[in-house]
Amino acid sequence: MILDLLYPRRCPVCNEVLPYGNRGICPDCGRTLSFVSQPVCMSCGKELESSGFDSFGAVEYCPDCMRHMRSFSGGIALLNYNEAARRLMAGLKYKNRREYAEFLTEEMVKRHGRQILRLKADALVPVPIHKKRRRERGYNQAELLAGGLSKRLSIPVKTLLFRVENTTAQKKLGYEARQKNEEKAFQATDCDGLETLLLVDDIYTTGATAEACTAALLSAGAHRIFLLNMAIGMGRK
Repeated sequence: MILDLLYPRRCPVCNEVLPYGNRGICPDCGRTLSFVSQPVCMSCGKELESSGFDSFGAVEYCPDCMRHMRSFSGGIALLNYNEAARRLMAGLKYKNRREYAEFLTEEMVKRHGRQILRLKADALVPVPIHKKRRRERGYNQAELLAGGLSKRLSIPVKTLLFRVENTTAQKKLGYEARQKNEEKAFQATDCDGLETLLLVDDIYTTGATAEACTAALLSAGAHRIFLLNMAIGMGRK
């Protein structure tokens, strides 16, 4: 608590200083965040935009996952990627607001902790960034998130993935270009004996990064990959 006096916490959305002892989010900004709710896509975990039913019955997959086969076994996401979530993620990723990872992992565990534990995962695997970007940024936000989840859920973090190509930033590319951009960007170490892995990342949009990481882990011997994303796009981005 002394650290809160010396380095007061800031709201992860508006960046205003929080009252002493508040380690979360200010009330006004809390109402602007959109937490993912049921029904969700059975593949990526994206909130379904419809009521969950169409003329053929229950809708189980989002449009992207219906159009494209997925190698991962399922996904859990915390936030819909609206403007408030965009500001939060930008602070974590680009503005050195590493403490935002604490808020995100606390919320993920509070809302989805039991579901995550039921997967009986062998390890949390953060999505890596290229060593050049790590030098520039000073940290990998996915590692911060995986570490926070590990502390709260007692699931070990394993560095099994490495980014071998410093690809163009995904946000600058369209859907097809994102897939090609990430296809050969990752390599994995030996995963023999690892039944279930949880791939941790900050944002899921088209699934290109998740697919590339999953393919590398499966090729290295892992059996099942589930996604844990702090934010997920509504529809294709």
